Amino acid sequence: MTSPHNPTVLIRAEELKQPQFLYWLDKQELHEFKNYSHFTDPSSILSSSYDYILITIDAKSVQSEEGEELVKIIGQAARDKTTKKADVAYVDSMGNGFILEDYVPSISSSFSKLYNACGVSNCVIWSSTQCALNIFPLFAVFIGLELLGWPKIKDIDTESEVWRLTTAAAKEVQMLDVCGEAGTQTAQATSESTFVQMFAYLEEKLRPLDFQAFNQFHHGGKVVEQYRMHIERCISQGVAEGKPMSALKTLLQNINH
Repeated sequence: MTSPHNPTVLIRAEELKQPQFLYWLDKQELHEFKNYSHFTDPSSILSSSYDYILITIDAKSVQSEEGEELVKIIGQAARDKTTKKADVAYVDSMGNGFILEDYVPSISSSFSKLYNACGVSNCVIWSSTQCALNIFPLFAVFIGLELLGWPKIKDIDTESEVWRLTTAAAKEVQMLDVCGEAGTQTAQATSESTFVQMFAYLEEKLRPLDFQAFNQFHHGGKVVEQYRMHIERCISQGVAEGKPMSALKTLLQNINH
């Protein structure tokens, strides 16, 4: 649609053999539908430029071979003119594209202002306690997912021995002093379904990114080996605080075998 007054319509040609009349219910008036162009071949879309393309076919029609081809061509028409020239495609689905720890307030504040000036993403500042609580337990979760072979989120068996151990290990990390009182409260509310629900939300929010495939690439394999040092530090810290850290120790032993 290049103009609301002169639309281009993809339609079955036989429908246009006679004048088209529209009845306006609000004013009880009859109008002839005219001043439009039309085509019958979906591929004709590719040879023109449109500000908007409105798809009004019903669900049954769009599931037909002809309907699927139409949707495919419309997608190509909307996409190819720009993405063929692009090196990277991006989207900020979460609103917070960058996170800074408030270790040096003056630096984090000034950088955040600079980043936010871009207008397309947002930088948030977390305290060290927030960072620890939101990030540290995930290392245990990623090790558990590695042990499970990185299944789809919907396929994670929350009753399995590995996942129960993973959840227990993550809760031990949440209860470290570095996570503050909020960590203890979070641990009390954490169950075997907590991280699955969180990941399911992120999976939906971050589409079309394959969130679990990204996790496997970014956190799996050799990267998990690098997380051992962090887990060992969590264990040492917990023991120093008088906590046994038994689940985290067992999880670490399992990934070592």
